[in-house]
Amino acid sequence: MNTAPSENLAASAESDSPFPSTWECFLAAIQFLTRIPVTLVPDQSSAYYKLALQRGVLFFPIVGGLIGGFTAILFFAASQMGLSALVAALLAVGIEALLTGAFHEDAFADTCDALGGGWSRERVLEIMKDSRLGTYGTLGLVIGVGLRVTTMAALIPTGWSWTLATIVAASTLGRLAIIGMMVTTQPVTDRKSQANNISANQTQQTFLFALFLSFPFLIPWLWSNLLASMTAIAVSLVVLWWFRGKIMTRVGGTTGDLLGSCGFLIQLVVQVTSTGNCFHG
Repeated sequence: MNTAPSENLAASAESDSPFPSTWECFLAAIQFLTRIPVTLVPDQSSAYYKLALQRGVLFFPIVGGLIGGFTAILFFAASQMGLSALVAALLAVGIEALLTGAFHEDAFADTCDALGGGWSRERVLEIMKDSRLGTYGTLGLVIGVGLRVTTMAALIPTGWSWTLATIVAASTLGRLAIIGMMVTTQPVTDRKSQANNISANQTQQTFLFALFLSFPFLIPWLWSNLLASMTAIAVSLVVLWWFRGKIMTRVGGTTGDLLGSCGFLIQLVVQVTSTGNCFHG
């Protein structure tokens, strides 16, 4: 059920402070996107946390950039220990999954199952709620994670600066794409979902501010190879437009799984596009 802004404000007014602080909103974003044991101000209501998360959405790209940085460091360190590129990449992605709880991978698998096996809107939503993994979800997860691992390994010949910058940028842009989807697409109204709680009231200003906060994680990537990075962004926008059109046709709005799947998909597209040999000579 959607939570009206006035209800959020009223709920937050009953707490010790009228609004969550910026730091609390940032912590809420970390708590939502990772398994890092952070704690907000104790003794606050669930409505207070929801408001913190709504306002913390703009920090999603920062959290994504930090996750990408963590993965990039693991990948580099494993490679320097003498492990092959594929083994190092698989190890880094696996440890990242422990950090995030495989949050977006799970959403991507559920989305593949739902869109692949659901022939009606009701069936798509029903499959998406099912915790079991089907054939489409299994194939999607294997191919998606496989592409992440192999593209990370394929980036090494282009140089470590581009490789590490791409991993960070892809993770950042994936979370930024989630905000873009929130801003341009309303959540489904006939299903109880976290998407209703955090995405219904996001605005263009939220996206623009999040884009601004993303720059520190994108500048090294843009600086390393402007043509390759801008091409990756252009391809990502096309894929995002296609994906949005598909879910609007099939479902008519977003759910938490569709938003998470969007983040994983764009992260994957950035990595795949950035490996193009035509950009690196």
